[in-house]
Amino acid sequence: MVILDDLGDVHLETQIKQKNDALFTLKLYKKVIDCLIDFSFKGFQGFKKEWTCQTETYSKELIIEKECNYFINAFIQGYLNKDVCLHEFSQEFDHIADHALKHGFIGLMHRDMQSRNIMIQNGQPFFIDFQSARSGPLQYDLASLLIDPYVNLNDQIKNDLLQYTMEKLRLSPKEKQKFLKCYHYCCLTRNLQFLGAFSFLSHIKKKKSFEHYIPDAVNSLKNIIKGLDTDKLPKLSNLVQTL
Repeated sequence: MVILDDLGDVHLETQIKQKNDALFTLKLYKKVIDCLIDFSFKGFQGFKKEWTCQTETYSKELIIEKECNYFINAFIQGYLNKDVCLHEFSQEFDHIADHALKHGFIGLMHRDMQSRNIMIQNGQPFFIDFQSARSGPLQYDLASLLIDPYVNLNDQIKNDLLQYTMEKLRLSPKEKQKFLKCYHYCCLTRNLQFLGAFSFLSHIKKKKSFEHYIPDAVNSLKNIIKGLDTDKLPKLSNLVQTL
């Protein structure tokens, strides 16, 4: 049985840029976050791992191969043509992968939860393009949504929405600390992923429009790295500061 619905042609990105209003942005994003929490919890009920593509879960192997290594291969080596050895970063990438999974709020993960995969119809959000869905931390989808380079939310709105999510999940102060640790590492893995993707799409696939988002994505990565425990990531931190 196939269920079809015409969701129109208005993406979240379009709606936010057209209105260009902070209060409207907050209100609409809160609706999206409500739907995201539903997607994570309800979507996971009865979800069969056999339905997944690539890996059954958002795993350490996937993080290292499809996000960390992808960043080095496609962006640093392929796009910037820097002579950098991937192996040098293996210990740090291990650390990143472990911490992106630690304290994860596990449910159904969309894996590409950004504004071009969210349609708005009659003021309500609908998610599309979740063929990479698998079990994983809600924090990853939240990170994808809040650091989405297509919309480029300001820090105040990002922080308000992060606090809103933790209130909705009714987390205790101690649970909030754990939630945030995982969230910040998911921001890092997501940022590495989309820099790899933008480089591959523009450099190899010749879809040059994606180049436009690389500078903001690099700035975002610099800010994320600064907020983490950089003494655990000295090589990556040094590399990122040179970009």
